[in-house]
Amino acid sequence: MLKVEGSSIYAEAGVSLSESVSTALENNLAGLEWTAGIPGTIGGAIYGNAGAFGKSMGDSVKKVEVLDTKDLRFKICDLRKCKFGYRDSAFKRNKNLIILSVTLQLKKGNKKEIEKKIKEYLKYRKKNQPLNFPSAGSIFKNPPGFFAAKLIEDCGLTGKKIGKAKISEKHANFILNLGGAKAKDVKKLIKLIKQKVKKKFGVKLEEEIQYLF
Repeated sequence: MLKVEGSSIYAEAGVSLSESVSTALENNLAGLEWTAGIPGTIGGAIYGNAGAFGKSMGDSVKKVEVLDTKDLRFKICDLRKCKFGYRDSAFKRNKNLIILSVTLQLKKGNKKEIEKKIKEYLKYRKKNQPLNFPSAGSIFKNPPGFFAAKLIEDCGLTGKKIGKAKISEKHANFILNLGGAKAKDVKKLIKLIKQKVKKKFGVKLEEEIQYLF
């Protein structure tokens, strides 16, 4: 479920980011334009504090409703309790907190200007990211003072393939599924990248993605 309340948007965790940004546009609400083109759900974006272009989900969060599996109670986390950090949150560090819904605090804006920004972000992503193949998005966090993609490129790993998984030539922090890639292929590429970057630059890359097994 997704509904607008004044300048706020209430969304259940399973609502897609694309639906959220479209609803914001329809209601002249600014603040989510930068999320245009990001796959996944609002719950996942809050969990990992998704971000781009110097912005992040935590910038717009008013409150998050969770189920605490330790005591099976529903709880409300205000912004302070969410403890957002770079691709991090209280929910990521406390697996007992299951995100159910989020209330985003946005700002009233001009519909044409909001739509223009959305188109600009989509254009940028189309130009700079490999959207023609499935992927999990950015694999690694950017280490302090570095860009993960640049480190991977400088190790000569762009285009490297294992099975049907491939490190993108367009954006080296993306691992593409060329069709039929297996999880083990992707994990082998991730391991290779971490080893090469550590050896050449002494930098330890940390995954932005989450493993389910």
